Amino acid sequence: MISALSILLTWSEVYAGHATILLYHRFGDERYPTTSVSLEDFERQMMYLKENGYRVVSLRDLVRMLREGREIPPKTVAIAIDDGYKSTVKAYRILKRFNFPFTVFLYMEAVGRYPDFLTLEQIREMESSGLADFENHSYSHRAFGLMRDEKSFALDLRKSEERFKRIFGRRPSLYALPYGFYNRKILKVLKERGYEAIFTQDPGNVDLNTSPYRIPRQAIVGSWSRMENFKKKLVREPLPLKKLYPDYGFLKENPPKIVGAELEFPQRYEGCRIYVTEIGWRRAKRDGSLVYVDNLPKLKRKWNRVGVKCRNRETQIWAESFWMIIVR
Repeated sequence: MISALSILLTWSEVYAGHATILLYHRFGDERYPTTSVSLEDFERQMMYLKENGYRVVSLRDLVRMLREGREIPPKTVAIAIDDGYKSTVKAYRILKRFNFPFTVFLYMEAVGRYPDFLTLEQIREMESSGLADFENHSYSHRAFGLMRDEKSFALDLRKSEERFKRIFGRRPSLYALPYGFYNRKILKVLKERGYEAIFTQDPGNVDLNTSPYRIPRQAIVGSWSRMENFKKKLVREPLPLKKLYPDYGFLKENPPKIVGAELEFPQRYEGCRIYVTEIGWRRAKRDGSLVYVDNLPKLKRKWNRVGVKCRNRETQIWAESFWMIIVR
């Protein structure tokens, strides 16, 4: 018979050693239902974090934990907002009541200029609260990660940094990829420019195995902003992987021979499944630490997100890891 204490310990271990980055875009904006969260749901989510003992830290503090290899406390959460839409002010009023820090990644061409985006006065107000940090989300918000030539990205990056410095008097140190798209070349450009961390839109939670140059975030938008899904994202475990098949970025062959990954701790997991955007989930074959699917059709989409999820034998919680591949 399982004791109440053992259940408590197992449940505590679910949260230990990993963090969730909640990613938002718009708030209470019915014009864009797929990228918005209702204000009622957003407030309920913040209340849930407070009432259930979550530790909301700044994104910068979380990055510091990753880079320094410091243990991530149980039930750690960071909040990110992409683009800098004017509806961010509505979220700010709620976050201020809870005293939760947050980071806004700014579309630099738009803020302070376009009607649907934050004004510089609104940015200053949030910045003065001590809760808001502002970082870089490109100048022109193009799908650079799908482009083979990184020169246009490098030019855009410098342009975004110049405007960012005019507004904030400093260079940005964190970068959120437009649309979450990436390839090896643009990640290399960002690392060479000295960015401390790069953020994708791959689903997943963060632990000390996570590279600071490809950090996943849990998108809370559209149907995924409902409380049931919000709670599921908080408890998902990161899935440590040794090798990806195929690796992220541009495909060398289409279709790939296999899609899957080598597990870092194969004995820990069971019931693995593989995901490809245009195919969906499939039950994985297994060969030692390798979990995979084969005999795939030629991929037609320009990009696909690939994922591996397995059930942790001990906690019975799903662990997952995602990356993106691009057809040349």
